[in-house]
Amino acid sequence: MSTSNTQGSSLNPNQFDGKNLLVPALPPPQSLHVWIGIAAAIILSIATFTIADGLFLIQLWIGLLFGLALFHARFGFTSAFRRLMSVGNGQGLRAHMVMLAIASTLFAPILALGLSFAGHDPAGFVSPVGVSLLFGAFIFGIGMQLGGG
Repeated sequence: MSTSNTQGSSLNPNQFDGKNLLVPALPPPQSLHVWIGIAAAIILSIATFTIADGLFLIQLWIGLLFGLALFHARFGFTSAFRRLMSVGNGQGLRAHMVMLAIASTLFAPILALGLSFAGHDPAGFVSPVGVSLLFGAFIFGIGMQLGGG
């Protein structure tokens, strides 16, 4: 005997009342984390403007807003690999490949022609591995785990 309801659907009766799909409510926002993030962004903005000029402050906020958009879209490497391995959906990895191809295509003429928005010559920055790189990689890993992506 089947456990489906009278409409022939195989949904759990606790999730479907015959007319509407019952979806659990979202958890409340974690306001403490939101306020800590806002405070950190303001402190970082003040430090950036004090040390550098307004152009770096604009670039900081462009990066913060792009990061926020990607975070809310769950556009992360971990979630793309997780989706590929768990359900066989490779759309996330394809999206990352397209993003990398577009970024490479756009940066190639900038580096080749020496174009710049700030008046500096763009060039590759190569430095030896040091404590700062290891610390930054560790903090990046923590952020990726906390961000879920």
